[in-house]
Amino acid sequence: MELEQNLLRNYKKNKRIETNNEVKNLFINRDNEIFKLYQQGQILQGYKVMSKLPKTIKTEYGDFPIKRRLYVKYDEEKKENINRYPLDEELGLKKYERIEINLKDKYMSFMGDGKRYKDILHTTENANISERTISNIFKNADLEKVDYISNKNNNKIKIPNNVLYIQIDGAFEPMRENKKRVENKIFLATMHVGVDKEKSTKTKIKMKKKKGVFQMMNKNHNNKNNKSNIDNFIDKIFK
Repeated sequence: MELEQNLLRNYKKNKRIETNNEVKNLFINRDNEIFKLYQQGQILQGYKVMSKLPKTIKTEYGDFPIKRRLYVKYDEEKKENINRYPLDEELGLKKYERIEINLKDKYMSFMGDGKRYKDILHTTENANISERTISNIFKNADLEKVDYISNKNNNKIKIPNNVLYIQIDGAFEPMRENKKRVENKIFLATMHVGVDKEKSTKTKIKMKKKKGVFQMMNKNHNNKNNKSNIDNFIDKIFK
């Protein structure tokens, strides 16, 4: 018997295989549990089990190709079938989606912090996800759940009210880029439509529909339209 050449690497590999088996069994067992509850008449009344259909579910532990049950019920009013995959619903997967909700939420937590897609991918090294996929997650994000977003893509913000309160500020921030010291301009805009009376307390005031964007550029950046940087920033983000 020979000694291990790379003990921790082998441990990590074996642990990953063990975790993958546990996750796959979790999905299979849960689909079976749902079916038993259905047979007992506790859930999905009026539905019929049609078949098991394949789907690859993407998680932070990797891809899991499994077969899960399809439940179908005929809607008399709409004159059409209603299809449900209970396991998909418990994983937060909508129709045609494959990325499990916890993995998606993890990527969403990086939205607006300026990280490169490549750096975000490194936080989930076992997930089989591309930079394009992360880009699509950000583009399709529900911005109601995000307080501040980066404006590097020049996204416009829809004004939701007749009265909108706006606060804009800026600063020069020294940073290091390619081992050189650079000064960047950072512009920050915060918007809201007034005080949220339902969520506010005597000691803490909450703003209603609060949104914000930030944009960072080099101090020596010049605008082609001869406008000031702050005016150019305002033009970019508001409709």
